[in-house]
Amino acid sequence: MNKKFIPFFLFLFFLSIYYLSSFSKVSFGDGMGFLLDVEKELFTNQVTPLSHFLYLNTAIFLTKYCNVDSIMTMRLMSVVPAALSITLLYIFIKEFISENWMAISCSIVLGLSFTFWRSASTIEVYTFNAIWIILFLIFSVKSLKKPSLKNLLLTGIFLGVSMWVHIQNIMLIPAYIVLIYQLRNSRKNIFISASSFTLIFSSMFLVNYLADIHIKYTFLTGTGTWIEDTFKQGFSELLKDLLKSFLFLVYNFNIFLIFIPLGIHEIFKNYRNLFPFIAISFLFTFDFATFYAVSDNYVFFIPSYFIVILIIGLGIKSLNMKYNLKRLQFVTFLIPLFYIGSHRIASSLEATKAFQQEKAYKGGLGYYMLPWLHNNVGCIEFTLENKPIIDNVEELRKQSLEFVQIREKHQNRQEIMKL
Repeated sequence: MNKKFIPFFLFLFFLSIYYLSSFSKVSFGDGMGFLLDVEKELFTNQVTPLSHFLYLNTAIFLTKYCNVDSIMTMRLMSVVPAALSITLLYIFIKEFISENWMAISCSIVLGLSFTFWRSASTIEVYTFNAIWIILFLIFSVKSLKKPSLKNLLLTGIFLGVSMWVHIQNIMLIPAYIVLIYQLRNSRKNIFISASSFTLIFSSMFLVNYLADIHIKYTFLTGTGTWIEDTFKQGFSELLKDLLKSFLFLVYNFNIFLIFIPLGIHEIFKNYRNLFPFIAISFLFTFDFATFYAVSDNYVFFIPSYFIVILIIGLGIKSLNMKYNLKRLQFVTFLIPLFYIGSHRIASSLEATKAFQQEKAYKGGLGYYMLPWLHNNVGCIEFTLENKPIIDNVEELRKQSLEFVQIREKHQNRQEIMKL
């Protein structure tokens, strides 16, 4: 295969996987809220942690002006960015590893990881957000290798734009500061890069000001107490957070975690000028995801997982110098079997029976342990059937019913049940 076509084929490979495994019916979670906004075709003029300004307005633009159905739009807004992000990840890894099979294998490992695959299978902002993060990482590394105006300017631009997608990306500002400090001798280029970032970032406050929204709501939701709850956690709760983040790592990267110690040694030994930036990028994003007090914090780990997979790749590279690990590339395609096996084992345990019954309305353990959502239980049909459950899903029911009311103008109830 021509090396130039590898990114293209990698993109097509994951585009096919993600599209085929995408939700058959609108799935549970925050996606219904996004879908409802897109169905209404009303652009948002608020830049808040829950509005995801660039993500939502891009989806509304595609629906309103490109005549794409809202559900298809939201599917594509997860599937296409996910495939593109994995392609960009390959390019990022190639900045460190010249061997194509290693870069491809590592890209596949992350692409088939539970967290990333699930984000690609449902309606969520995280794969769209991943594009801007990986672009920031690519041009940051390029800047540390060659601090040209182009590289530094794009670094500032991509970090600034990422804030318009998800405010979580402020956790990458410390890494950007480290980058600027390391390249402090390139004063002119640094000034232009920092100015572009500041302009794009500060524009968020201007947009909120014009919309008569207090500046603080650029960072705060006004509806949840997640930040307060995060700082109120006791020592035992913090330990549980750490344990949970480790279990997420195991479920996402399983046997490939054994290469992490070697990878850390490799990056510190042979890429010392890049080590501070890589370390800070990981620590701030990983710690935020670990301790942020929300029930679905697993999705916030994606930015740090880009660094994890890079370190795994460097570990493989280090060990491959002594042993031929090329056969390891075929192991990556067995990752789905790991999820299937884990699900079957968990389903056979007596301890999980109550949980399966309690979460049956979502699809039981399969919803939580299998990353794909093909043939899933839909939240619209669940809402219309009005089945009683223990969980508080009133907001989801409300959003679903509002969506149904809009759709009934051009679809009957039976057709809507299948969405």
